[in-house]
Amino acid sequence: MKLKTGWAVAIMVILIVGGVILGAYRGWNDERALVNETRAGLESMLQTRVESAYNVLAVAKRHVPITDEAYQRVAQDLKALEDKSDNLAPRAKANEALTADAAALLDKLSQLDSVKNDSRDNMYVTSYLPQMLAQSEQKTAGAAYNQAAADFNSRMNKTFSGWLARTLLGVKPAVEFQSP
Repeated sequence: MKLKTGWAVAIMVILIVGGVILGAYRGWNDERALVNETRAGLESMLQTRVESAYNVLAVAKRHVPITDEAYQRVAQDLKALEDKSDNLAPRAKANEALTADAAALLDKLSQLDSVKNDSRDNMYVTSYLPQMLAQSEQKTAGAAYNQAAADFNSRMNKTFSGWLARTLLGVKPAVEFQSP
């Protein structure tokens, strides 16, 4: 009789531990999937930012050589920003650099006589493009993704089930969109 009771207790403990582990894994993966859904919004905002910067380069190409240093900095920022890898830190750094580099290029363009004499490009350089870049920067900075990722990571670090999922089950924390 003692042998049957011992087996029953052992099986019950195994089932409880297995249930806790399976629940932690599924629960944290489901929460991570919700965070990943908000990343689509961030990607959409970054795409708008990329399109804005390409517009800056299109106007700049009509007035400065593509070998121009300011032009090249914006082009390099764009290349890094378009990288779709899971590592968001270089993209966040490129996003920040794009703000300063595009502003410097627009400032340089606004001082050129060829831009001043072209009413369309002058309007782009002095109002439309700076406004477009500022709005896309603001929307990217306030993206819901970063808040969702930070909340997920915080909850995961504060709970036993989060520790289990992270340490034993390989559920990774969410990568935040910020410069290193």
